Amino acid sequence: MSVTDANPITIRAARWPQDLHAAQLLLRHYAQFLLHNPAGPVNICLADYEEELATLPERYREPEAVLLLAFRADEAVGCVAVKQRKDRPGSCEMKRLWIEPSTRGTGLGRRLIQAAMEWSRAQGAKELLLDTVAEAMPEAVLLYHRMGFVETERHNTNPIPGLLFMKMDLL
Repeated sequence: MSVTDANPITIRAARWPQDLHAAQLLLRHYAQFLLHNPAGPVNICLADYEEELATLPERYREPEAVLLLAFRADEAVGCVAVKQRKDRPGSCEMKRLWIEPSTRGTGLGRRLIQAAMEWSRAQGAKELLLDTVAEAMPEAVLLYHRMGFVETERHNTNPIPGLLFMKMDLL
């Protein structure tokens, strides 16, 4: 006998404007986590953050970029953003991976990263890049390593000190 989840989690591209509120809520939770992190506040990419949240539909519009949302029933429980890197042909960059605390430990982080990889491949990308603050997000870094990301050279102009740059070959 198998048991199925009564509330399975689905992952899909954000639909604008109907998903704007859910996306903003998730990304505000992400920012709050960074600002109140036990390792100390991390101001990673939070400059002009309210402007970013207000313009999500313009920033994450396919085929240049996407915001993937995870839903359990009608509740948004996670997200990840992916952008094509015009300055680095054949590359996409993954950003803003967030899993709501109530959903951690379910494998959703892995599923969102896999969805980001699939979207990137569909755009013709040969590599998926990311940057993170390892001290603030050790669980995420462990997951990235387990999924095949490796440390690499700086690939953007993010001014935050102590960044870890990673990439995964998608071929």
